[in-house]
Amino acid sequence: MFRCLVILLLFFTATSGFSQSVSGAKKIAPFQIRLTNGQQYTSSQLAAGPVVLIYFSPDCDHCQDFTKDLLKNYNVVANKQVVMVTFQSMEMLKPFVSQYSLGTYPNFKVGTEGTSYLVQRYYQIRSFPYIAIYDKKGNLVRTFEGEQPHAEIFKALKQI
Repeated sequence: MFRCLVILLLFFTATSGFSQSVSGAKKIAPFQIRLTNGQQYTSSQLAAGPVVLIYFSPDCDHCQDFTKDLLKNYNVVANKQVVMVTFQSMEMLKPFVSQYSLGTYPNFKVGTEGTSYLVQRYYQIRSFPYIAIYDKKGNLVRTFEGEQPHAEIFKALKQI
């Protein structure tokens, strides 16, 4: 009897821990990035409202294509906070930000997490770009990883 009780207790402990980690993964990564102006920016600084987190690499062709297309279709993110995170160095990031004039968009924050890889591990990212879309309550709505049809991403963005 005691054994059954211990096994049941372990089972419920394990399953409750699993459900917490699953629900926890639906919130935005607790990121800390350095912006190109040298300032730190963290997930706690996000305002209430929809957020689009884009994990990318400045030298990734798919990331560059997506950024170009996103800016051409800016209306889909004009009312959302866009956080672009890379692991690459500031020396690689600055030309990317300059090339696409990302500093001129007040709702964009672009920075590097450096070699902490916190965001990359949090989402278990394997290919770029990685896009996580959150609603105004901060709940994960949808993710896209790697090369995806931009029209499908923009459709998802319009819905939040």
